[in-house]
Parts: sequence; C-alpha cells; structure tokens
Amino acid sequence: MAEREAFIRAIAEHLYDDTPRLAFADWLDEHGDHDRAEFIRVQCELEPMRDKYEIPRAAELHAKETELLRNSEWLGAMPKDWNGLNVGVSVEFRRGFVDILRLSAKMFLEHGKAIRALHPTTRRAVIHCLNGWGERLATAAALAGLAELELACWYADNDMKALAASPHLAELQVLELWLGGGTDANLCKLAAKANAWPKLRELTLLDPRGNDEKAIKKIVTSVNRAAKRKLARYDRGYPEVFPLNGAFYYDWPVAGRLADGRAAVVERGDVPGVILVRTFDAAGSPTGEEIRLPLPDELANGSDRAAENWDGKYTQVATAALGFTPGLIRVKAYALGDDFGPRRGHYNDWDMCGQLDDPENPTDYSGDAPNGIGGCIYHYVRNVEFVVGYDAWADKRGEVHST
Repeated sequence: MAEREAFIRAIAEHLYDDTPRLAFADWLDEHGDHDRAEFIRVQCELEPMRDKYEIPRAAELHAKETELLRNSEWLGAMPKDWNGLNVGVSVEFRRGFVDILRLSAKMFLEHGKAIRALHPTTRRAVIHCLNGWGERLATAAALAGLAELELACWYADNDMKALAASPHLAELQVLELWLGGGTDANLCKLAAKANAWPKLRELTLLDPRGNDEKAIKKIVTSVNRAAKRKLARYDRGYPEVFPLNGAFYYDWPVAGRLADGRAAVVERGDVPGVILVRTFDAAGSPTGEEIRLPLPDELANGSDRAAENWDGKYTQVATAALGFTPGLIRVKAYALGDDFGPRRGHYNDWDMCGQLDDPENPTDYSGDAPNGIGGCIYHYVRNVEFVVGYDAWADKRGEVHST
C-alpha cells in the first residue's frame, strides 16, 4: 500500500508528465492488476490524438478505453449519489486517472475536499454557478494545489475579485474563463492582475458560441499588453470546420474521400437516374466541383428524392466509379448549404448563454441539475454538438446520434 501511495503522490506532483504514470502501470502489471495498467497506457497514448478521429489508431484506442472504463471500479468512495441529479458532480479520466472534476461552486464547497483527497491526480476543476458564490468559493481549502481552473458560467465582477484574492490558488497554472456575460474585458483584467496565482502561465478566454472571435481577440491583446507577456489566448468554443463521418442524415448524404484523397460528399442526384458527388478543399470549403454519376438500370428507377441508401447501394456506385470510401472529413460551417449546414445550434439553452445564474438557487434551464446555465451548454461545447442535415444532431466524432 505504501508503494502504491508513493506512485500516486509522484503522479499528483508531476501532473503533466507521463513518466510516473507509466512506471505505475509497470508496477501494476507486476502485481497482477493488468486492466488498470492497460488503461493507463491506453489513455496516455490516446491523449495527444484524443479528438483526431480520422486516425485509425485513435479509433482503436477510444474503443479500448470505453471497454476498460465500462468495467472499472477506480472511482473509489465518491460522495453518495455523486453523479445523480441531486448532486451534479461529474469526473473525467485522462491519462489513466481522474483528471477533470466538474461541479457547481456550491457542490465544490460541499464535496470538493473529499473528492480531491480521494483523487489527488485531479488537474482541472470546472466550476458552474459561480455567480454570487465567489467569496465563499475563494475560501475553500480544497482549491489548494489545483493546477487548472475553468469557470464555465457567467458571473459578476465581485466573484472574480474574490477569487483573485484567494489564499488557496498559489499553484494555479491555467485559468479558463467563459466569456459572453457582459463585462468580459473587466473580468479578464481582474484575472490578469490578480496576486492569487503567481505561477499562472496561461489565461484562456473561451468564446462558447464561437462567433465573437474579433471582440475576444482584442481582449487577448489588451491583457497580454497589460501583463507584458503572452499570458492570454483565445479559444473557440465551436470549430471553424465541422467533422462529418459517413452518413450524416442517417442514410443521406454520405461523407468520405475519393481515391485521390479529396474530401467529398455523395448525395441524391438533382435529376432522376444520377447521384451527385461534391468535393471540398483542404480547408473544408466547397471546390465548386460537382460530379454526376449515372445509376445502373436496377437503381435508376429508385433515384428520386425518396430513394434510400440504408444498405449503401447508391454509395457503391461512387465507390466503383471514383474509389469513394465513407469516412471522416471536415468542412466549414454551411459548406453544404443553408439546409444541410453544418451549423452550431440547439434548443433554448443557447438563448440563456451569457446570462447570470441565480446565486442562491443555481439550476440549469430545465431545473433538473445544479449545473447552471454554463453547465447546461458545457456538454454541447466540449462535445462539439452541432446540427447537420435538416434536423440531425452530430458530435465531435462526426457521427449523427439523434434528430
């Protein structure tokens, strides 16, 4: 047990270094815990390519990661009902260990100490519902030693002032602020001038909507000028190019690549008896090229707008003629036109983006979980949830999962 604890302590003290993690994996193998050892190695290898789903090795590692996590009991004695609606706490494993802790400011005050003691490898705390809770959160001893803090919500200047004077954030290296709440420039200046985090090396300014780039980059310039170093950087909540992987309206259209490597989409033809292939350049923009392929007689009669491609029989025509292979490509927003997108969007949650949470009764839009307005869209932003087709909902894997 002492040896195990020494390994965990070394990992917690070197959060950005895989060496102690992999050494622990070797030790686990020697002591018969092969699944845990394999999980650490799988996640360490996966991390640099976690969102690069077009790489075959990444897909293999994701599958193995899912398989190993499904049967794991590596969370230990978490708070009762910790992942339920009444608590609203979630964790993510990265590089083999609990790495990200996500919860409201209120829940951090109640459960942060116990969870961080149980999982000292926690690198980042993601806080929702900070509005009105800044002074209370700033006093939380559970913040001590934290390397990264993400404030995924909208809150008042006084909340930032309180955190900027916290005695517990001296080890903080990365601070991420979600912008769009109305006093962005002032909040960023307060963060940049704070004495609470002398080791801060990065101030990330996140635009969760992905459409305020010009305004936020001005703030980045202002903050870096004030700090006299490159401290702040802009991060876009939604990508400039969206992933499409295979059929993205269930059976039509179909994304993939031609034999020469060009990104392409196969669609129903605009005239009977043909299918249409459109290509895209390396930046994800339409090239304007449209290839019309005549259908064989047995398919020509079914090539109207009602034609279905569930079994890929129409796609096979493009494969035979052009070497088309379904797979992941990336295209710019609305590269497929106004009807097919792709485009960021969801339900009423986005209408709440930028509004302050109720400081005494933090709740999400539906009132179910204490994740606040920021928490309500956190998953959409981090998972790059977007609309493609007329009403199909896809994610960062480029795969449609609902309508």
